Order: sequence, then structure tokens, then C-alpha cells
Amino acid sequence: MVAETTAREIGRVSLLEALELTALIAVKAPHRQPRVAARWLLRFLEEHSNATIEEAALAAGALTALGGAAHAEAHATLVALAERATSGHAYRRR
Repeated sequence: MVAETTAREIGRVSLLEALELTALIAVKAPHRQPRVAARWLLRFLEEHSNATIEEAALAAGALTALGGAAHAEAHATLVALAERATSGHAYRRR
């Protein structure tokens, strides 16, 4: 609650900061996780206008896994997605 209140007082936080709050809520208040995760996904898509359906699906899956047994892996995936979204680098297809 303190982190969330602080974020509100600061105003708009970065995508990565919002992710950290989302991950914290997934662990500390799992009943709130689905709604908070959906808001983060929406913000990710708004800030990453070139996002593909694959990226959106990966983000959604990783958000679902936050707070569970694969929390660390999900968090790492989301950090990578957020960093790419905010750096402006497009994903390269192989």
C-alpha cells in the first residue's frame, strides 16, 4: 500500500516502475493482481505502438505467472519487454 500511495503522489511513473509495483501487488495482494496486470498490459501496448500479437501474448502470459512458482522468470521476461518498449528497439524476427 505504501508503494502504491507513493506512486500516486509522484504522478506518472515509468513503465518499469509500474511493473515493479505490479509484481509487488502480485505477491502481496494476489486478489488485486488480475486488474493491476491488465492495466500494466494496456500501458505496455500504449507505449509500445509497434507491439506484435506475439509480444502482447508473451506479456499477458508472464503477467499471469507473477506471484506464482515462475514469478522470477515471469518478472525477468516482463522487464525485458518493458526495456525494449521504452528503448524504441524493435524485436527482430529470425
